[in-house]
Amino acid sequence: MSASTRLRAALADGPVVVPGCHDPLSARLAAQAGARAVFLSGGAVGRALFDAPAIPRAGRDTYVEYLRLVCASSPVPVIVDGEDGFGDPVATCVAVEDAGAAGVVIGDSGDDGVLCAADELAAAIGRSRAVSAVVFVARADGLEHDRADTAARLRRYADAGAEITLPLLNSALRTETRDELRATITELAAAVGGTLAVHSRHGDELPPADELPAGIKAVFVTAVSLPRSTEPLERVLTRRPGP
Repeated sequence: MSASTRLRAALADGPVVVPGCHDPLSARLAAQAGARAVFLSGGAVGRALFDAPAIPRAGRDTYVEYLRLVCASSPVPVIVDGEDGFGDPVATCVAVEDAGAAGVVIGDSGDDGVLCAADELAAAIGRSRAVSAVVFVARADGLEHDRADTAARLRRYADAGAEITLPLLNSALRTETRDELRATITELAAAVGGTLAVHSRHGDELPPADELPAGIKAVFVTAVSLPRSTEPLERVLTRRPGP
């Protein structure tokens, strides 16, 4: 059974919590803890490989070889961060599938943060479905500036064949109360007909799972595999020998 088929089977059983991973070991540990799929964060790998907050376009080939190692090691399907498609979302889908990925997240804004036309990403989704079996996760990045446009983009991407739609919730997670955030998620879920996924860094920024609306496909917890501070290392490094 292919990785993408295994991922679709997991998603069919209801909302799937997808913890982040950053290397082969963290992928295996997540699976050991009970994860049914994992997410390879572009932010985590960007900082590890390139000392950058995301994967630079020029680093796509290096990234693909790295994720090949993660996918080969992971007992569960791996969804990978495809950034903005590195200039060619269709080729990126083919490349990550060849490396063993089950799904790929591709967003609708470039390195400069400027949104592309919704039809541009929708067309790429359609073309990718023709040449790749990878699960396409379409990320809409404009919620902070235009909520109505974001909902319309998510609908457009779902209609084009994206199996999961993912609004970038960073601004809402920072500024909205729990009730406001719940209302935002409910509004977006109603717009996209059962394809919506939500995300946060550590999980505690979101309402509890039983307070999320029906129709949520997945919950990405992107930074759960990363230490929140260097305190344990500092404690070891500054420890003085006893008498």
